Amino acid sequence: MSSAFFNKSKNIANDFIQNIVFLDDRAYSRDNEHGQGNVNDLDAPEISKIFAKEKKICAVYDPETLNDISDFKQIAIKSDIIILDWFIDISEDIENGNEEDDADEDDVRGRYTLDIISSLINPNNCDRLKIILVYTGEVNLVDISERIGNLSPDLSLNADELRLQIGKTIIFVRAKSNDQEGVDNRFAHLPNLNDKVLKYNELPGFLLNEFTKVTSGLLSNFALLSLHKLRSNTSKILGLYNKDLDHAYLEHKSSIPNQDDAENLILEVFKDSIGDLLHYEKVHKSISKIDVSNWIKERLLNEAKPIKNGEGILVNPVRNLQRDSKFLLDILYSKETDVDKRYVDLLTPLCASKGQAEKYHKYLKTNNMDLFINTSQDAHKESYLTKFATLTHHKNVFLPRGVKPILSLGTVLKSTKKEIYYICIQQKCDSVRIKMNEVRKFLFLPLVESKNGKFNFISNDGTKLQLDSKSYAIRTLKFKSNKDGVVVPKNKRDKFLFEQFYNTRTDEKFEWILDLKDLHAQRIVADYASTLSRVGLNESEWLRKAGTK
Repeated sequence: MSSAFFNKSKNIANDFIQNIVFLDDRAYSRDNEHGQGNVNDLDAPEISKIFAKEKKICAVYDPETLNDISDFKQIAIKSDIIILDWFIDISEDIENGNEEDDADEDDVRGRYTLDIISSLINPNNCDRLKIILVYTGEVNLVDISERIGNLSPDLSLNADELRLQIGKTIIFVRAKSNDQEGVDNRFAHLPNLNDKVLKYNELPGFLLNEFTKVTSGLLSNFALLSLHKLRSNTSKILGLYNKDLDHAYLEHKSSIPNQDDAENLILEVFKDSIGDLLHYEKVHKSISKIDVSNWIKERLLNEAKPIKNGEGILVNPVRNLQRDSKFLLDILYSKETDVDKRYVDLLTPLCASKGQAEKYHKYLKTNNMDLFINTSQDAHKESYLTKFATLTHHKNVFLPRGVKPILSLGTVLKSTKKEIYYICIQQKCDSVRIKMNEVRKFLFLPLVESKNGKFNFISNDGTKLQLDSKSYAIRTLKFKSNKDGVVVPKNKRDKFLFEQFYNTRTDEKFEWILDLKDLHAQRIVADYASTLSRVGLNESEWLRKAGTK
């Protein structure tokens, strides 16, 4: 794959990738002559030099005990790329009574590699972007791929590419070369595996290319570049948050009424520091017009899009809009700030008339994704929009597994008795620092699933929720705080359930759904407060109308 956008993505990915770790029980064997040797060997010094030329940190581990395998699992979680030998032969702790000499060799092959991969693809880790390469001297590459695939029903296997994927974790199986300078003919009888042999000097290019295939995107490039800038400025951040500030921090903590707010202040300040750093590094400028243009040329076809009216019905007579990169760039980089005028002006030359352009724009107001997706991807439109909306609205995108949410402003719950959702509008200051076991009322507004296409926000599973902000719709529920002064749910069957103080065993409980970001939640409170301030009165209709002329 080669294009202007992919090459730009590759440069960003190359700057981001810092460390590669190898695990191979023959890592420091150099029993070779003129490039010919035992294909299971791994020349660690040579490997390190090759990656050093690419400005990468390369660590090679030669395991000897089970403890070494256990330690490597922790290292692998922190690494950008992991490379594993398939047949790792170590001496297990004699105390365990499991010496390898007593084991069947076929059982040993792949045992530790599969164990390490299992730890990397468990639910706590598989959402992390990882590239794992099984780099082996074995010839049964297909069998190895299938054995890895058996680790989880969620692992999808591309048999032609010997590539497996689960979540954001990608696994490849490739063969070591038995001739680092000449031609490796071990797979001459298996032409489909000829391109699955990698020499040492081919490893950096292969890994970078495959990493870029996963990350080549406008937003992923932005994220990689941001992380690269943060890594590059780590020492600057540490210099800013130095130990000399401890005295002032403690003085501040001692002087405020609610002393726990001191830690919250540091969190907010640190977030702002990172934001300032990225702003001054102009990371947001990385999504340039040239990049967007190249993305459009690489990803979007010059398709004919059917013109529809506001109700989604094809115009009569049927007419298509020919989508091309120029039209899309005009839409994306127009200087017209009136969105309606922008679209109508650009659509009119491509439609039969201005009236038809206005009808099509009415349709695009709620279906604008049609312009930025290929027809073959239509089935994914809702998913793409949901994921982006979640990223912009949900606070809990990084909520670790097993960490309980707390009940506060913006918490969305679902009743276990009826299909009604509720959003908490209790201010944050009234949701924390509650006395242990104190019973407190919390305020909620009901949410209903959208039936008319209008909705305020969307849940992780794609449920569209509409707010009922009528003043009489408010509901109060009582909950008891824990020892930390907050209300937390119970974890039952992988769900977080908030139980009312006066709940009986069979009564209504509330399942935690999500937490809205603070400003979005605060806007709901402000909108609700505005409904309370409305003035309703009877007056002379003639006089009322006179005042509205």
